[in-house]
Amino acid sequence: MVTRISTKCQTFATDGVEIRPAVLSTGEIESIKTEVSVDHEIMRRTGIRNLEKKFESIARIAAAPSVLSIAESLLGRSPQLVRALFFDKTPERNWFVNWHQDRTVTLNRRFEMAGWGPWTLKDGVHHVQPPHAVLEHMLTIRLHVDDADEEGGCLRVIPGSHALGILTQEAIDRAVAVSTPQACVVTSGAAVIMRPLILHSSVRSRRLAHRRVVHLEYSTYELPPGISWA
Repeated sequence: MVTRISTKCQTFATDGVEIRPAVLSTGEIESIKTEVSVDHEIMRRTGIRNLEKKFESIARIAAAPSVLSIAESLLGRSPQLVRALFFDKTPERNWFVNWHQDRTVTLNRRFEMAGWGPWTLKDGVHHVQPPHAVLEHMLTIRLHVDDADEEGGCLRVIPGSHALGILTQEAIDRAVAVSTPQACVVTSGAAVIMRPLILHSSVRSRRLAHRRVVHLEYSTYELPPGISWA
């Protein structure tokens, strides 16, 4: 059974997820639709990552006071953008995502320090699972360009599950089995704000339409000297 998440009852502090309507203006939404596409030559050549360096509309939105103020108010101090991605579910480009946590970050180089690991190298970028304390200083803001409901493959979450810490796959399966997932049904322009460790998933879209999301990750964690987000 999946219930619908409420913008009124969810609180970020306890549930690790919150929905805020009308974060993006009509003009910002139209600028993304006009400029950003997974079929854009830049996207095909360089992938969906670091979009703030590729598209002016994403850079403006990631630095907009309306977005930064959300991250700052929830993290407690001025945040830094650490990752910007773009997703677009369509009938031709469709997928599902199993229940999981966002447990890795991307950095400019590998280093040895207790609690950091395992490391992987994907497309020349270093990915690593950091200590729990690092993830506690992070949040994700998913800005919806289009309406998203269960038919359209919207995000599903288990509120409060971030408090369980970093979980093995077996522990994730157990948590899902005894929980009631909630669907993040939103209208165009809304933001879904969530902790990296909250359990989340999505199903395939059954609509003949776009489900575009600008995925922004922010952090207030101070990395070791010489290390930067990638």
